[in-house]
Amino acid sequence: MISYPIHTENSPLQAIDTSFSHYVEQRKKDTGIHMNGSVPDYAFALDYELRRKLDQIPHFMNLCKKITSTIETRQLQQINQYALQVGPNQFPEIYEMGLDCAHRLGIGIPNIYIENNPLMNAYTCASDDTSPLLVLYTGIVDRMTPGELKAVIGHECGHIQNRHLVYQNVINMLLNSASSAPGLTGLLLSLANISLMQFWTRAAEVTADRAGMICADSIQDALTANAKLASGGTLNTSYQQTMDLSSIHDQLAMTLDNPTRMLEITNTHPAFARRIFCDKEFEQCDVLYSWRPDMKKPGLTLRSKEETDERCKKLVNIIKNK
Repeated sequence: MISYPIHTENSPLQAIDTSFSHYVEQRKKDTGIHMNGSVPDYAFALDYELRRKLDQIPHFMNLCKKITSTIETRQLQQINQYALQVGPNQFPEIYEMGLDCAHRLGIGIPNIYIENNPLMNAYTCASDDTSPLLVLYTGIVDRMTPGELKAVIGHECGHIQNRHLVYQNVINMLLNSASSAPGLTGLLLSLANISLMQFWTRAAEVTADRAGMICADSIQDALTANAKLASGGTLNTSYQQTMDLSSIHDQLAMTLDNPTRMLEITNTHPAFARRIFCDKEFEQCDVLYSWRPDMKKPGLTLRSKEETDERCKKLVNIIKNK
């Protein structure tokens, strides 16, 4: 065998820093223009405002991250026993979706698992965005198109980037402590705190939906993904069914005008009609196209982030809807 000397002193590869630390720094630089401190610029105002108040509590975030890190480690070990991990050689298409979403948002590549569960659901657990856990149920994998599934993965990556689970785990513990107070006091504290908590989680879902739109291959994929979650996945070609925005708008009008909307006060997610039209509002927001200039259609009139958030507040507000 003939060996040839390699002249590394003249190699163009020498100038390339392939270290992980360089990758992290480059990732922060690429997404830094979209960050307000630790919060991305697409975050829904109602979500951002509460988190900003929590961040002002000394040592609160460090406590949240330590608690969530413990939970995350346990969940990762458990899910590894009864679910299949997505990777380059196993469900490679889904792996590429996660890779693309992570790179676009500027977070670490998630550890994606597929769990055998017929429900249409997905969830995350992450103490930071370095190596988060993301679980997809088979029900959602089977019933979504690849484009819609990518929007769902982007939504979950939005939860990771915004550290929603970090806050939620600790807030849940605080709620449980409040509910342990004796008698009527404990009951009233529990009801008040649960209402406040669910109000925030509904706002957090709007933020995550926006991340899903940013990561999706098309805005339509993000819209139909939410519609499929409402319909149980029946929006497919075999039934010749399509999402009709005018029909969904009629449903939204019924919701806003009916006192039964108060039943949503204990829900963790906004009604799907509300979510879909919050997505439609974000479709006209200038922030979306600062992330995805390739999605902008000619002649599209854009609104500011502030105006978009005000319009979305009216859509998700249960008490006042006028």
